[in-house]
Amino acid sequence: MTPLDYSLLPLLDSTSFLVGFVLSLLILSFVIRDSWLVRAAQYLLVGVTLAYTVVLVWVNVLWPRLVLPLLVSLAPGGQGVQSGGDVWALWLLLAAGILLWAAGIDLLRGGRKGQPVTWLRWLAPFPLALLVGVGLGAGIAGAWQGTLFPQWQRASAAGQLLQAEPALWLTTLLTLTITGGAWLHLYLGGATADHRPYPALLRPLLSGWAWLGERAIWLAAGVIFARLFASRITLLIARLDALFLGSQAREIWQWLAVLWPGG
Repeated sequence: MTPLDYSLLPLLDSTSFLVGFVLSLLILSFVIRDSWLVRAAQYLLVGVTLAYTVVLVWVNVLWPRLVLPLLVSLAPGGQGVQSGGDVWALWLLLAAGILLWAAGIDLLRGGRKGQPVTWLRWLAPFPLALLVGVGLGAGIAGAWQGTLFPQWQRASAAGQLLQAEPALWLTTLLTLTITGGAWLHLYLGGATADHRPYPALLRPLLSGWAWLGERAIWLAAGVIFARLFASRITLLIARLDALFLGSQAREIWQWLAVLWPGG
């Protein structure tokens, strides 16, 4: 049996795999040299990802939580479905989103040097500041509740651990020391910072503690980078296995071997 004896139906059913196969080879060709094919594949990947994200946001967020409630509130008798305050909040969110879109389009259309700033670009920072502020607030609250407060709580309970196993209170002591050193490094600016405003007796302690915190930050960053690198290598191996050793890939390679001149 030759590869040409296979039915074309499985190959037609694997169109998405074939497209992904070609795009993966184009992007992997960057290892050899950069070319317009690599950039075209990257642009296509970014465009498809953005389009998919826009569709998900519209289907799961904008339509059910913003547009549909506003349309219901505008319908006769629809005001009783939601309170007036909720409806006004939705209208404000819609106005802020339209303002950001309009300011962005205005910037893209007339972003030349020396051109006066329009009123749209003067008003756009207000909803943008609200968006960034809410995001930062949520991030800080999550960091405090998920990381800083548990560490502080664990360190504050060190007195209750004196009768526990040595490994337990040693872990607590290391947590307190490393966390405090990292805070000192971020606050003081490292072991080489100017410590003259502080008492002379505390300067060596602060310098050494900040030095330890700086090394702890380096170690944590290295561990995070190593985990990211390992995860990317794992994804690359899985992708190469699917491209060259998978059942669909073997069928494609067989077709290419027959269609290639002299194959």
